[in-house]
Amino acid sequence: MKTIKLISITFFYFVTLVSCKKDHRILGTDVQPEGDALNASFTDTSSIFAYTKKYDVIASFNDGFKYLGSNADPIFGRTDIGLYCNPTINLTNVSFGANANLVSAELIFAVPINSDFVGDTATHLTYSVYPITTTLSPSRVYYSTNDSLHNKNTPIGGGQVGYSFYNGSFVIRIPIDYNYANAILNNPQYLIDNATFTSKYLGFYITSKMSGLNTSTQGIIAKFNLDDPNSGFFLRYTNGTPTAVKDYKLFQFNFSGTNAVRFNTATYQPGAGGLFNLQLQYFNIDTALGKQNLYLKGMGGTRIKLYIPNLNFLKKYNDTVPLAINRAEVILNVDPAFTISKNYAVPPKLALLPLDSLGRETLAQDQLTATDFARYGGDYDSTSKRYVFNIARHVQAIIKGKRKNYGFYVVIADANRVYTARRDNFINRVVLAGANHPALKPKFNLSFVKFKNE
Repeated sequence: MKTIKLISITFFYFVTLVSCKKDHRILGTDVQPEGDALNASFTDTSSIFAYTKKYDVIASFNDGFKYLGSNADPIFGRTDIGLYCNPTINLTNVSFGANANLVSAELIFAVPINSDFVGDTATHLTYSVYPITTTLSPSRVYYSTNDSLHNKNTPIGGGQVGYSFYNGSFVIRIPIDYNYANAILNNPQYLIDNATFTSKYLGFYITSKMSGLNTSTQGIIAKFNLDDPNSGFFLRYTNGTPTAVKDYKLFQFNFSGTNAVRFNTATYQPGAGGLFNLQLQYFNIDTALGKQNLYLKGMGGTRIKLYIPNLNFLKKYNDTVPLAINRAEVILNVDPAFTISKNYAVPPKLALLPLDSLGRETLAQDQLTATDFARYGGDYDSTSKRYVFNIARHVQAIIKGKRKNYGFYVVIADANRVYTARRDNFINRVVLAGANHPALKPKFNLSFVKFKNE
């Protein structure tokens, strides 16, 4: 039945192509040689087959912007984002003075202006902090599944924490165990320089996996700036005997600099409260459900497998009638049945990436130069509530045999080729209309010129 349907679609597409006859009333074509007349044509009848897929793993790059938290999304299910980071010092021979007495210690992470987040900022999460057991390297790429670099049996901090203000910044403040911090305060032999300090204190792993979440307490995942002056590992202490008048002092270890390592872990469970339609697609049980809806989630949650079968027909047609592709648009519409809110904003950017014969992502021809990329698209259109890609160069390469049509992935990422590989830049999610939607189904619009008359 599917074969008959596909043949019917291809035949209809063929009729659309060959039925575009030249108009002798335009541009004096009656005085031109028959073989020179150009036929400008347009078609929007090509089918798109798409469904939701999972990620195996994503890379988490070492920069100051990192996510942290847990969220139980009523549509997508539960996501937990953990954070590895190592404190550093840019001083030598650090001294806390005579009779240093620890008052408190905490990790503070500052939220940047216009931070990405999902969930409810009023939520309190249960954070746990563990010591890292493996030296982190700034030159190594870490992946989102790598959560085995800490001692899971020895927590050194944590508690139920909400968002608050500190020095004018929106922050979270996670308490650190007194004994752990006090050992740092009273062992100056490890404070000679940064290399000595980081060889002893390898860093922290922070997670909120133990937070109890449900449909009413959905939690939150937010982006933090670890390079912010208010982010760091803070020790508050005094000097003097217990009977002396004490001045409270503050020392800050940073999470920034050339020796700093910061990366995220991510655990995604679409079955934890998410929609059944998404779950069946995600676990590759029923990919046909992509005709109803398509689900995209950032931080390595989900992606979309997309295939345009008529690109293969175009290549065969081009062998007989050469075509010049003017525009090749892939249009993906947000399904209005799923409300967009400030707590679950749609991604600002998507990327449409061609696949090779092994199913690996590549770059479209339209992403390779600044001129072509200016027309490539991928930004969210808040007026039309859709994403539009123009892959004219790539389609031209396919019909000329320079590239093959193995399909595409749609991912939440910056379409700029400099940043496309980064899937840890966005936490947002979006539900797109599937092929069964009467008005908003995915579309492939093709504008082309034929260089030979029939």
